[in-house]
Amino acid sequence: MSRTRILIVDDEIKLVRSICFALRQAGYDCLQSHSGAQGLELAEKQAPDLVLLDVKMPGASGLDVLQALRQRQPDLPVIMMSALDATQDAVRAVKLGAVDYLSKPFDMEELIQIIEETTATIPPTPSAAHQENRRIEEAMLLGNSYVIATLRDQLDRVAASSSRCVMLRGEVGVGKAVVARELHLRTCGPDAPLVELNCATLAPGQAESELFGQDGASNGVLPRRGLIEIADGGTLFLHEVEALPLPVQTRLQTFLETGNLRPMASKSGPQADVRIVISTDADLEQATREGRLRRDLYLKLSALPLEVPPLRERSDDVDLLALRFCRDFARRAGQRPIQLDSGCLDRLRAYPWPGNVRELKNLTERLTILHPEAMIRESDLPSEYHDLTLPQAETIADQIQHVERDLIRDAMTKARGRKGVAAEKLGISRHALKRKIQKLGLQ
Repeated sequence: MSRTRILIVDDEIKLVRSICFALRQAGYDCLQSHSGAQGLELAEKQAPDLVLLDVKMPGASGLDVLQALRQRQPDLPVIMMSALDATQDAVRAVKLGAVDYLSKPFDMEELIQIIEETTATIPPTPSAAHQENRRIEEAMLLGNSYVIATLRDQLDRVAASSSRCVMLRGEVGVGKAVVARELHLRTCGPDAPLVELNCATLAPGQAESELFGQDGASNGVLPRRGLIEIADGGTLFLHEVEALPLPVQTRLQTFLETGNLRPMASKSGPQADVRIVISTDADLEQATREGRLRRDLYLKLSALPLEVPPLRERSDDVDLLALRFCRDFARRAGQRPIQLDSGCLDRLRAYPWPGNVRELKNLTERLTILHPEAMIRESDLPSEYHDLTLPQAETIADQIQHVERDLIRDAMTKARGRKGVAAEKLGISRHALKRKIQKLGLQ
């Protein structure tokens, strides 16, 4: 039987670590989140058995998160926590469906007792359900194609660097979020904070306090930390950064240059050691020309770009990805995996995949549900996969050209674009390499 999994959502990092330590000693598995948005995502993807949720957090409050959880997962038990003696919040939390309410500081033994009583009535869940979701996501980086192998090599290089900012570019569905999490794990490890934010979801007046927090000294409000400070020692993953107001972009640019959390802070002022990963499928150069993105910020963000390739550029990986998804979805459903015959795989390789790896994943899940344990043939595929002209079989000359392209690209990458060094690695003259590059259209 699987161990009970507890999701803790609280912006106090030290408190979360203390709770995790106590709960793990008591035999529970723990998931950590330091913002409401990330907590909701973890609740959806990792299938916890119970949530410990703080009332006061940057951005969405705990009560807002509780309300969203009740809509998405009405049977998931939630215990609220608060450092304030707020009777009204407690009453509202219970009305929204919280099973209990704890005032900080609380005794860990009391917390464990409440968790034991709450989870005693929870039916057991499949032992590896959350692991299967993780496996299915991680599979997006599988493949033997040149472009995906290059991306994995680049991730190793970037993880070992001291760069403060990385930009992930690519179409919708290529797996930029998966790449960001993989980069975080390779750089910081699983215990460091990973905070994710879609900038387009913020109200104009909310963006600065959400990222940088507020000290409360001048306006009489409660001080709170921003997401950058919460992510200290880890990674802040930002989507649609061009949606930030221009003054906030200026402050973000200052932080990237200095590490200072306050606009006019000295070197002794509050700082944060955070790697910021930017994800975009937009044309940020155009956003810069239109004045929606500051050019100095764009230049800083784009200094270390990583391209996540579309699936149509890695068609050789389609078989491997499809078979892996089939196995993982079957394992999650507790059945034997579906099989894809050669005609079906030919169709999938020929398809242009406008939705990229995410579309392939969704297709295999659909086929697993509709045709459990079956042999999938061309006729079983949805109609949009039938209206294709299959490519003719490659000639030997075509295959040789593919091999030559891969060898030259690899040599040029290792030589950092220097043709003389690449030619030496390939054992040919520099002029012969130039002719090959022109002939194969690699310029």
